[in-house]
Amino acid sequence: MAVAGGALALAAPLAASASTQQVLLPGPTPYPTQSPPLSTGGAPPPIFLPFRVRASADERVVAGVDRDGRVVSLRVRHRLVIQGKGDYQIVIGAPVEDVRAAQGSDSEPGLRTGQILWAGFSPGRKVLAADAELRPRDANPFLPLRLRVRRHGDRYSLKIANATEISEIAYAGTGIRPELAALLDRTRRESLARGRLTPVYATILGLERYRKQSARIAAPLRVEGRLRFPRTPASARGGTLHGNTVTFAATLGDGRALSLTVAVRGGGPPRLRLTARPAPVVRRLAPPGAPTWKAAARRLRLPVRFLLTRLIDARMQLVRSDQYQGFLSNPDPQGRSRTVYVYETSDVSPPRAASSAPESRSAGGNAILVALVIAGVVLAAGAGLVAWAHS
Repeated sequence: MAVAGGALALAAPLAASASTQQVLLPGPTPYPTQSPPLSTGGAPPPIFLPFRVRASADERVVAGVDRDGRVVSLRVRHRLVIQGKGDYQIVIGAPVEDVRAAQGSDSEPGLRTGQILWAGFSPGRKVLAADAELRPRDANPFLPLRLRVRRHGDRYSLKIANATEISEIAYAGTGIRPELAALLDRTRRESLARGRLTPVYATILGLERYRKQSARIAAPLRVEGRLRFPRTPASARGGTLHGNTVTFAATLGDGRALSLTVAVRGGGPPRLRLTARPAPVVRRLAPPGAPTWKAAARRLRLPVRFLLTRLIDARMQLVRSDQYQGFLSNPDPQGRSRTVYVYETSDVSPPRAASSAPESRSAGGNAILVALVIAGVVLAAGAGLVAWAHS
C-alpha cells in the first residue's frame, strides 16, 4: 500500500547517473489497497462508460450501532448522476445483501453476489440512486470510525477513534526550496478548495531514496454528534451539556488527536447520533510565520528536507481523505464523489455469524431482465444490455 512508492516508481528518469529527476507526487491517485472504495475481491468488475459520459456520486452511509458501539447494521444511499448521452454498463462491487431503487432514481438497480448493477441509456442526464444494505461484518473494517463505549455505575464514556490511519512507504531526497514552497502553496489552495489534487512533479537532485521510517497517514475527519440521555446528566467532559443532551465536535487528524472521548456522569443510557465527513488538510499545510510557504521558505530558510517531507505527507493525507469520499465506487475515475457517514443507536440485533446474498435477482422480478443483467457482467453480452435498455 505505497502511495509514495507508486510515485517513486514513476520517477523519470531513474538512471543512477541522472543529476535531476522529475518525481510524480502523491495525488489524486493511486489508492492504497484494502480501503475505500469497497470491493469484493478478485478481478475488477467490467464497466462500460463512454468517454463523453461523466458521473458524480453522493453517498450517505448509515451505520446502526448497539449500546456498546458495535456496528450491527449498515445501509448506503448511493446516488449517481450521469451527464452525457450514451449507453452505460456499471458494476459496483460491495458486500451487498439487498438493493432497491432510492427516491428520485430514473432506473431500477440489479443485484448479484457482491455487485450492484446498472445498465441502460442516458439521454443527456440520468439519476441512478440505490438504497443498499451491506453486510456489517465485511464492510465494518473500512468504516472511518471506531466507537467504544464503557459504563461503570452512573458513568458513561464514549471513545470515537479515527480508523483511517495506515503506514505508507515514503521517499526522501534533495529538492529545490522555491519549487517545493510553490508546490506546498498549490497543494494548500487545492485542499482549502476541497477539490481533488491535480498531478504534479517535483524536481529531485541526484537520486531519491526511501525514508528509514514509513509515514503514518490518516484522513482528517470532521466529527459532530450528540448523546441524548433519558434525564439530565450531572456532568459532561469532552462535550457541552444542554439539558439532557451532550453535543460534541472535533477534527480527528490533520495534526490533532486521532480520538475524542466524551465522559458523562448520570443521565442513564443515551442514544447516539454522529456524523463524520472527510476533511481538508488545514493545519499541516499552514505556512509557519508567513502568509505563504514561498514567503516562509524565503524568510526562515526552511530546510529542503522539511519542505519535501511536509509536501509528501500532506498530499498523502489528502489522497487518503479522497478515498473516504467514495465508500462505494464511482464508475467515472475523474468524477466527483462526496460521502457523509452517520452513526446512530440502533435497536437491531447483532447480525448472524454468516450471511450470503442471493446469486441474482432483478428489482422487477422479470426473468428475462435477470438474464440480461447477469449477462451484462460478461463483456460479450454488451449488445444484449443495450437492447434491454432501449426496450
